[in-house]
Amino acid sequence: MWKWIGIAIIAIILLVLAVLLSRIRLKLDIAKHDNDDRAHLEIRFLYGLIKVNYDIPAIMIFNLEKGLFYRLDRNENIHKTDASVDRGNIDTEKIKQFIHDVRVLFKRTKALNHWIRHTLAHVTVSKMEWSTNIGLADAAYTATSTGILWGLKATLVGYASSFVRMNCTPKLFVVPYWVDRLRFTTILTCEANVSLGYFIFSMLVLAYRIWRVPGGLKAWKRVFSKKPIQHEG
Repeated sequence: MWKWIGIAIIAIILLVLAVLLSRIRLKLDIAKHDNDDRAHLEIRFLYGLIKVNYDIPAIMIFNLEKGLFYRLDRNENIHKTDASVDRGNIDTEKIKQFIHDVRVLFKRTKALNHWIRHTLAHVTVSKMEWSTNIGLADAAYTATSTGILWGLKATLVGYASSFVRMNCTPKLFVVPYWVDRLRFTTILTCEANVSLGYFIFSMLVLAYRIWRVPGGLKAWKRVFSKKPIQHEG
C-alpha cells in the first residue's frame, strides 16, 4: 500500500512541476486598413490545452469634441453578453477617471512600478512583425512621413526591449503609397510568453504588496468595479 501512496505522491509532484514549468503564450494581432480596425489577443497555457480569445476594442475618431468612439465585437471574447457588439464613447470624464484610477492603484500598492518592471522582465518576445503603408496624397509629404514612421517604430521597439526580453529580431517595414489620396494601413503581429510558475508567483507578490498598504484591497475593488471617482487626500 505504501508503495502506491509513494507512486501517487511522486506523480502529483511531477504533475505540479509540469504545470509550473509550462508557459503562458500570447499572440497579439492588430490590423488597420483605413477605417477598418481589428485587434485580437490569443492566450494559450497548459501546453495549449486551454486557449482564450479576446477581441480588443477598436477605437475610431469621429468627433474630438464628443470624445473617441469605440466598437467591440464580442463573438469570441471570454466575457460574452447578450449583445454581440459593444459601443461607447471615451470622453474627457472617462479619461480623467482612468488617470485617477491609475494614480490610486500606484498609491495603494507598495512599489507597484517595481513589480511591473520585474514582471515584464520575465516576459520573452519570440516574434514581432510590424508593417505599415502610408500615403498622404503628396509625394514630398509621403516621403517625409515614411522617415518619421521609421524613426518612431525603432524608438518604440527599442523602448519596449528595455522592459521585456527580446528573443527575436523585430521585422519593421514602412512602405509609401504613391497615390493621390490619403491611405494608411498597418499590421502588427507579436508573440510572447512567460512561465506559468513565475506568473503565479508574481500574482502572489502583487497581492502581498496590495495587502501591505492600508486601503489597498478596497482601492483595487473600487477601480475594477468601475465605481465613480472618489478623490483622496
